Amino acid sequence: MSLQTIPIILLILSSFFLVLFLGWRYALLALALQYVGVFWLIAQTLPIGLAAVKLIVGWMAGAVLAASQLNLGEELPVSDLAGRIFRGFVMIFGIIVAFSILPAAEQWIPVERSLLTGGLILLISGLIQLGLTGNPFRLSIGLLTFLAGFEMIYAGLVSSVLVVGLLGLINLGVGLAGSYFILSPSLEESN
Repeated sequence: MSLQTIPIILLILSSFFLVLFLGWRYALLALALQYVGVFWLIAQTLPIGLAAVKLIVGWMAGAVLAASQLNLGEELPVSDLAGRIFRGFVMIFGIIVAFSILPAAEQWIPVERSLLTGGLILLISGLIQLGLTGNPFRLSIGLLTFLAGFEMIYAGLVSSVLVVGLLGLINLGVGLAGSYFILSPSLEESN
C-alpha cells in the first residue's frame, strides 16, 4: 500500500461515515478526517502552507457548524436500518462511478491520479449528501464535501495563493450560511 492510497481510503471511509450516520457529532468528526485526507493529497502538489490553509479553513467551517448545533441543543433524527442500507448502497454505487469515470477524466483533466481520484470521490459523495437530505446541517456538510473535491482537482491545476484564499472564503461562507439556516427557525420562534 502506497502513501497515496492511505488518504484515498480515508476519504472513502469518511464519505461513507458522513452518509451513513446522521448524528452531528459523528458527521463533524468525519468531516475533520475528510479534511485531513484532503490536506494529505493536496500537500503532494501545493506547498505545505497552502495545503494547511485548506485543512484549517475546513476545520473552521466545521467548528462554525458545531457551534450552531450546540446552540440549537437538539439532535438530528436517527434513521432506521432500511435508510442506512439504502444510503450505503447509493454510496457504494457512487464510489464505483468515481472509479469508472477516472480513466476518462484523466484524459480531460491533467492532474495527478491520486488528486483526481480523491476529488471525484468527494464530488460524488457531496452530490449524494445533497440529494439525500433537506436538513440545513446535512446540506452544509454536503456542500463542504463537494467543494473539497473541487478544490482537490483545482489544486492540481492552479497553485495560486489568491485562489486558495478565495476558496477558503467560500468554505467559510458555506459554514456561516449553514449556521444561519440551522439557527433561523429558532430565531423566528423567539421573535
